[in-house]
Amino acid sequence: MKERLKNLYQNGEITAAGLLSAVANGWLTVADMVEMVGEDNATEVVRNAKIAEISAACNAVIVSDVDIQLGEETEHFNLSIEDQSNIANLFRVVELGGTEFPYQADGGKCRIYTAQEIAQIYIAAQTAITSQTTYHNALKAYVQSLTDVERISAVTYGMNLPKKYRDEMNEKLAVAQAQMEAIVARLNGQEG
Repeated sequence: MKERLKNLYQNGEITAAGLLSAVANGWLTVADMVEMVGEDNATEVVRNAKIAEISAACNAVIVSDVDIQLGEETEHFNLSIEDQSNIANLFRVVELGGTEFPYQADGGKCRIYTAQEIAQIYIAAQTAITSQTTYHNALKAYVQSLTDVERISAVTYGMNLPKKYRDEMNEKLAVAQAQMEAIVARLNGQEG
């Protein structure tokens, strides 16, 4: 397997990210990968491949979904770029004074959502997106701080962050949460 992957890499048929995936799958060791990409370039190549990997993982988590309890039902909303835009536009209707608007949960039927439900959808979506992107940025900063290819290779999306990066992330998430709470308070004040 090592020789095959080496040939694929040398022929440009797979990238360093592909080699990193081969390491994750146990097909190569980190030492094998370093040998293939060259020791002089190894740290930067592995770091860039790891950043691409965690970026893809972050995006996959975001677009997968958010589940929201609306009344007695739990509704599932996709958060693809198009759906994020649609949800932001729905919320804009509420900001401009709309009291209800049609939309459709993932796999559901189009129905009328109240302004309060639209706000819940928007806040849940933004909270999910902000949580993931803030975690991603902290994990990326951690990866960028590492100089050992073994340690870089060991980083996985979803792992616990070292305290310094976790604390910075939590500070940013607290600001975002406060802003979401301010939005809810403002909307409740307009409705009352």
